[in-house]
Amino acid sequence: MSNEWNWNASQGGNRGGSHRGGFRRDSHRRMPRNPHFGYRKDGYHKQGGGNNMWDNRPPKREIPQLRLLESDIGVTEFVSDHKGFTGIIKSRYSDFQVSEINDDGKMAELTDMRSPQPPEEEKVDEDEDLLITKYNLEILPMETWDKINTLSVSQVKTNDVVEIDMTGVTKEQRTKIHDAVKKAFGAKIVGSTVNIDDKKFMRFTKYRKGVRVDNRIKWVWPAEYVHFIVHKENCDTLEAAARIAEALKLNGRPSMLGYAGTKDRRAKTSQWFSLRKVDPRKIAAGCSGLGNIHVGNYTFSKTHIKLGMLKGNRFRIVLRSIEEPDEEVDKACENLRSRGFINYYGLQRFGASVDIPTYEIGKQLLQANLKKVFNSQINI
Repeated sequence: MSNEWNWNASQGGNRGGSHRGGFRRDSHRRMPRNPHFGYRKDGYHKQGGGNNMWDNRPPKREIPQLRLLESDIGVTEFVSDHKGFTGIIKSRYSDFQVSEINDDGKMAELTDMRSPQPPEEEKVDEDEDLLITKYNLEILPMETWDKINTLSVSQVKTNDVVEIDMTGVTKEQRTKIHDAVKKAFGAKIVGSTVNIDDKKFMRFTKYRKGVRVDNRIKWVWPAEYVHFIVHKENCDTLEAAARIAEALKLNGRPSMLGYAGTKDRRAKTSQWFSLRKVDPRKIAAGCSGLGNIHVGNYTFSKTHIKLGMLKGNRFRIVLRSIEEPDEEVDKACENLRSRGFINYYGLQRFGASVDIPTYEIGKQLLQANLKKVFNSQINI
């Protein structure tokens, strides 16, 4: 089911006219009601006296404007021929619930807000017969491993270091050496790369409490990208992404967050997000105080989530103030289940104004008629 789905279309409804296929929220175009103004075809005018200073002000954009109806954009046909019924949709934001369905056909449901525990590092037996397993001789010679081991087992405080000339060694090879030493000695040995007389050296020292030497964190999780479910209430996807980015201190870059599509603001929605090499424990802690945004169900993947990477959405919709008999409602629901509906583009894709629909603005932008676009917005 695509993001373009809307209840009126699903029922074959038309808020502006006949509603035999579904329900409508409004039956005619309405002018805004204000006790200080009267209605006119060209807008509304002030009734009664007032301060004449306002009469000399330049005219503002005329209000009210006629609003688009489904019939204006071609939403006129129905799959079913039943009488239909009327009702109120989205009376509360909780009346509209959306759950994303990913490419694997799995529906997003937030069921576990706990952060996962990192996998245990492989323990190496200290037996001398297993030195080859502990010390990777393809990366460093045994002589160097012995020097590092002497540092690690020393019982006295020492400033001794083991330095290895890295001339001609690539960054990828240096990373492998750091990982091998960390695997062999854990937190006992701290590694860093330093420049001495325009030459690179890898330096290993014994860990000393309170001394910050190596700030790098080894990525221990199963895959490069963290996927997690974001459940939000009464806010849109862009706002949720910005608040999560701020909470995680992503340097003001919500674009680092991947998601498959934007979800409704006035609703309760669940969808997948992704981040590259951000510890899930940090995500859980940083997002714990966001109020109407909750995260969880962490998994790991080799791919980043991008726009369009979903099969659809599942909707749960509450209709209120239905006065028709249950038989009519049941018949409409059965027709929807058995016959389906015409999946029209909804009004949100065309804007609210009859005079300046958003597709006309888009057409002028593509034609580079910027002056026309500007004038249309200020009603010149």
